[in-house]
Parts: sequence; C-alpha cells; structure tokens
Amino acid sequence: MGQPDEEHYGAEDAIAAFDALSDNDRSNLARIARFIAGTSGFPSPDDLINEAYVRIAEGKRRWPREHGFIPFVAGVMKSLRSDSVFVTDERKVVRLEQGFAIVTSEDLQMVAANDDDGGLARKVIMEDAISKLEEHFADDDEMLLLLMGIQEGLIGKDLQEAVGVDEKRLEALRTRLKRKIDKLADGYRAKEGLA
Repeated sequence: MGQPDEEHYGAEDAIAAFDALSDNDRSNLARIARFIAGTSGFPSPDDLINEAYVRIAEGKRRWPREHGFIPFVAGVMKSLRSDSVFVTDERKVVRLEQGFAIVTSEDLQMVAANDDDGGLARKVIMEDAISKLEEHFADDDEMLLLLMGIQEGLIGKDLQEAVGVDEKRLEALRTRLKRKIDKLADGYRAKEGLA
C-alpha cells in the first residue's frame, strides 16, 4: 500500500511534497481547510490537514500523477468531512435555528426519506456538476478556492479575501467559471434532449 505505480506517486513522494510546500502553498492549504471545515467547527481545519497527512503518509490515500499536490490534499480533506470513521455520527453537529443538535444515522435516514424525488434529482444534477467543475479545475488552486467559497455562500470582499486575489482577478476567475458552467449546461441540455 502506498507504493508508486504508473498512475500514482508513492507515499514517500507525497510526504516529500508535503515537506516541500512553500509558505504560500501552506497558506493556501489552510484556506482550503477552512472552506471545507465550514462554519460547523468540526472537524477543525487543523484536524482536516493532520488527518489528511496521516492517511497520505500511511498510503491509505494515493496521490494520482495527473493531479497537483494541493488539489489532491484538498480532495482528501473534502472526503474526510463525510468520513464516518473520522467524523462519527455522535460528532456530526448540525446548526438549527435554536442552537445545535446531534444528528444520528436514523435522523439522516429520516431526512433522506422526506426528500421528494424532484429534490433528489436536482441534488444529483448539482452534485454531478460540482464534481465535473472540481475535476476540470483540479490543478488550479484559485479556481478550487473560488468554487469552495461559492459553495460556502461567500460573496464580494469575503470571497475575494478567501480566494486571495484582487477584484480584477476575481472577475476573471468568475468569467472562467461561468464559461465552464455554460458548457456543462449545454451538454446537459443536449443529453436530455432540451437543446
């Protein structure tokens, strides 16, 4: 486990890449971890980075040669947020209107059962689109940060600060994202016979 092959780097390569991260790269990684951790407070950004490092170093998560290192670590951290071993049911906290509540597996099943078919279909389409966008921009840290910021509901100066760019660069990134979304939408409409 964790040995290099044609499609993946070895665990040692990933550890070396982690150790070689510049201060700027470490700052970007911390910013990504804050996005992924969101406002829930658990897991914390530090928990995400540390657990990602452990899983990568142990060879449990393998670094594909086709991806840059930071997007790979971001993907590991994102998967940890929903990992039932890392984030047990008892640790899942959902913000309600009047505070917090512990969410159990049974509660999650009830929520899923109450979702209507139309709502589920929309969720599937959105998740598919987001996955395609993340895959397309996998090696572009700024675009990944933009996507994560938008998913967290950031706008204006907050989004600009989170991505770490000036206003002009943020507009350029938004334009690139809009073009890719338009292409995805055209493809979806063609697939569904709506074009």
